[in-house]
Amino acid sequence: MKDDALEKLADLEHVQWCEWADALSNDLSSLLEIIERHEDDLSDEDQLLLLKVKDKLAKWDTLMIPYSDLSEEEKEKDRVYARKILDTIKD
Repeated sequence: MKDDALEKLADLEHVQWCEWADALSNDLSSLLEIIERHEDDLSDEDQLLLLKVKDKLAKWDTLMIPYSDLSEEEKEKDRVYARKILDTIKD
């Protein structure tokens, strides 16, 4: 029973994360388009930050899949928060 609840909550946590990441990704992608128009004016440090954000968005894109399709390593990240919920409602 507890394992079933853990997996259901982890799945829900992943859905919540996907919705948050999708909304943020859309906004960041629009902002990146604006910034890229002025990329020649960016400092080396700013260009590195731009690359870092692009890399993060690319990684997020690979994770916006159903919970059941995630690797065990990625599922565990969602389970961490599911366990916190279970601990909170147990008290």
